Amino acid sequence: MGLAAGVDIITTRIARSMPLTPATLAMLEDGIPDAVRLLLPEANLDAIVFGCTSGSAIIGPAKIAQQIAKIRPDVPITNPASAAVEALRYLGCRKIVFIAPYTQEVAEITSSVFANAGIGFSDRVCFGLKSDVEIATPGLEHYRRAIAQANTATGDAIFLSCTTAATLDLIAPLEAETGLPVITSNQAAFWQALQLIGRTSSLPGFGRLLA
Repeated sequence: MGLAAGVDIITTRIARSMPLTPATLAMLEDGIPDAVRLLLPEANLDAIVFGCTSGSAIIGPAKIAQQIAKIRPDVPITNPASAAVEALRYLGCRKIVFIAPYTQEVAEITSSVFANAGIGFSDRVCFGLKSDVEIATPGLEHYRRAIAQANTATGDAIFLSCTTAATLDLIAPLEAETGLPVITSNQAAFWQALQLIGRTSSLPGFGRLLA
């Protein structure tokens, strides 16, 4: 799958148990080395993204990097949580509306990544969902309602958490409606991966961050 001209994305998955809890998300760490072994072992990779926002918060970026480096040393590594923090800093955003599909417990841990990075919250919203199927279901109208009920007055960006959430197509309409930059987990990870490989080409339709 091409992200931008001349850029290919190779993906694999780590099996995980449901429901999504801090304990089941923490178990992803053990599956990282075997998953990395599946990523075109005969080819050079320019960057690796661990694609789970809440898992990144629970396991921690340092541990994720260590597990990946066991198999692919010297390859730049990122994850959606760290990438979102860097994306918000790049855009000069200091206070966000944090919207997550998870349970309150998982949302609290995930939002701590931003708090620890000095990013404040205009509001925090969670949907209370416990499985990938549930998380992938909410669409534009669901997120519109959530944002309409949130306190956006003091925020300078909206963050839609979770790589499973189908939010890439929501970025443009939500930015147009709210006037705020919208950052999503996958979009931020794509942006950070492009930064790591030295590509800065714009990707229209995916918000201010990739414009």
